[in-house]
Amino acid sequence: MQSWHSSGIQGCNFTAYGSSRVQSQKDKEYMQPPIMDFAKALVVHYKVFRGKKTTRSMLDCVRALEVALIELTGTRDVTKMSPAICNRACEYLQIAYPNGNTAYIISKYLESVVVLMKTKGLLAKPFRWSSPFRPKNSGTLQEQRKSREKKLPSPESIRAIGELFNNTLTTPLDIVTVSACSLLLSLPSRIGELADVERECVVFKEDDVGARRMFLRWYAEKGFGATTKPVMTGMESVVERAINLLVPVTEEARAYAAWLEDHPDEFPLHAGVPLKGLDDPLTYVEACAALKTKVHSNHSARKNFKDQWVESISKRASIGPVAQLLLDEIQQGWDATCGSRIYVSGTRHYYEYNDKVVITLRKLNILVREKYLPKDFPYTTPAEDGKKRVKYRDALLTVRTGSLPDETKKSLLMTRDFGVEIAANPNRIAAQLGGATPRKQSIFQRHGYGNLKVSSHSFRHELNTEMQYAGLSQLLIDAFSGRTSMGSVYNHETVEDRTQRVAQYHPKTKYSNAASRLEKVKTNQPLSLSDVTDLHEGEQDLIIHQTHVGICVHNFASEPCPKMGACLTCGKLGCVKGDDVKLANLKEERKDLKCRYDKALDAQSRDIFGASEWVKKVGMSLYKCDALIRTLENPELENGDIVWNADNGWTLTNNAAAMAGLIDVKDIEAKNEQLMSLDDLSAMLDEIEV
Repeated sequence: MQSWHSSGIQGCNFTAYGSSRVQSQKDKEYMQPPIMDFAKALVVHYKVFRGKKTTRSMLDCVRALEVALIELTGTRDVTKMSPAICNRACEYLQIAYPNGNTAYIISKYLESVVVLMKTKGLLAKPFRWSSPFRPKNSGTLQEQRKSREKKLPSPESIRAIGELFNNTLTTPLDIVTVSACSLLLSLPSRIGELADVERECVVFKEDDVGARRMFLRWYAEKGFGATTKPVMTGMESVVERAINLLVPVTEEARAYAAWLEDHPDEFPLHAGVPLKGLDDPLTYVEACAALKTKVHSNHSARKNFKDQWVESISKRASIGPVAQLLLDEIQQGWDATCGSRIYVSGTRHYYEYNDKVVITLRKLNILVREKYLPKDFPYTTPAEDGKKRVKYRDALLTVRTGSLPDETKKSLLMTRDFGVEIAANPNRIAAQLGGATPRKQSIFQRHGYGNLKVSSHSFRHELNTEMQYAGLSQLLIDAFSGRTSMGSVYNHETVEDRTQRVAQYHPKTKYSNAASRLEKVKTNQPLSLSDVTDLHEGEQDLIIHQTHVGICVHNFASEPCPKMGACLTCGKLGCVKGDDVKLANLKEERKDLKCRYDKALDAQSRDIFGASEWVKKVGMSLYKCDALIRTLENPELENGDIVWNADNGWTLTNNAAAMAGLIDVKDIEAKNEQLMSLDDLSAMLDEIEV
């Protein structure tokens, strides 16, 4: 087989490098043995034994590997793999995927292939190899803004979904679409994870102060597994309403799924089923009535049964063994002649065939279940190691097939309600939210919101960004989102937002005497602590120190400067808006830091020892200096307002304790989570002009 896609492994096509899977069949080129056999073995290993969701990237790395093997060895023998062949394969990946991180991601799969073959003893000459690619940074400021606009939902789409959610919805499709969006906006998740949400999914727990919090039993994809996810504060009522809307739409389907599971050998009953036993012979008219297949006369019943059921199922690439035996029996029992002409009033009316096959409700039950039940029934998702799966009889979003119809199709092609499915499947929700095709309208168009478009995955990006604004650590955000690795790609804070986090107003700043404070600063008069903050009972009023870039509230009477004059790393530094002299000094400082940063980058490019650490330290100081300048030049600030610096946690005492092993470095840096990583800073630092 040249593709396993129709057999249930999505996107699994064994096309060769450079041959698109969307090409016409006659133009496609495929892998050749033995590389195709190797690719199929990898698919079985990763999909069946390791339970991976997709195999596309794995196949992409094999395609590039095949070309590299032929070029450097003249064969397709994977046992002859070497570092040179892997590097050559990466060059082909770079040609095929010049933009983004796709080539890097696929190259990591090639790393795992090398490790697997080495572990299994399949390499002629074992070796170690790692990808030469490195993940690309977040790009320039302009690219970051474009990414934000592309990945975050528009305010208009969120508002439209909210209005629809609070209106009286009448159609099941609208209820499913809006309820699914509401759940995804209540806790950061993926659309595919809705298949594992149970009808009884709500759990209440008490937090550390005794408050009652709502959680949902959840199964996170991509290796995170089963968990209980807290609902975003304020969205509890939304989740309750979404569940209450869905239950009437899905209750009957859950009961039907339970019947199908408990009665595997019985034909599903409905008003058109003939009143006969399971093994009583049926005419073609009775069979079509049982199958809800419309016929207009006696002679068309046989043809409709043949076209819509027997031949339709026979064309599938993957058929169950019981269904295949039945199809063979039916086809072998059919009269292969042209049949006998039957005339009525001198006119040919129909053909009469001498078929030997016997059609019964028991046999029709096999065809119905083969055609309409998902391959994983009674479970909603495929099996994975250690996964406790949910059955359709318990799933919140279970509906009958055909209950959310596509009115653009002809009635002959409309799906019948013999099976069950998950209502909020990715393709259906994408079609409802992603704008309309010429023949199909989105939920926004149907309700008068024009051509709004939004992706269900953008809700996940939105909530992750909001959690960044709320000050949650990346570790908590990843755990809340159900990720096993850092998801900084989901953070779409603007440059202005991040700048404000570095240089922020101090909550204790005294604003009542801003004018007199600015006057004292400009005339270099002594400045008291009471001029800056509101003193509490028992606090002593002291004269505070003025530096070349601002004011310092450190008490030098009790201890010397713990920062040794490194003001840009200290949280006790405040800059007064309107002090032009100090602002000019900050700009001179920024100019000097920019020069030192460029020199550090040059040293790093020449692999000079210690240059990387210097780039990190100078880069952070440069960013903070630029953030202070931007904030002080913000027209929304009033003259005399104070902008306080953010502390990096390091002092002479902490430094000595860390060197002596008394303090873990991570404990110090953990207090500085509000600052950005150097990878996030790189694009911004390049944009700084002096």
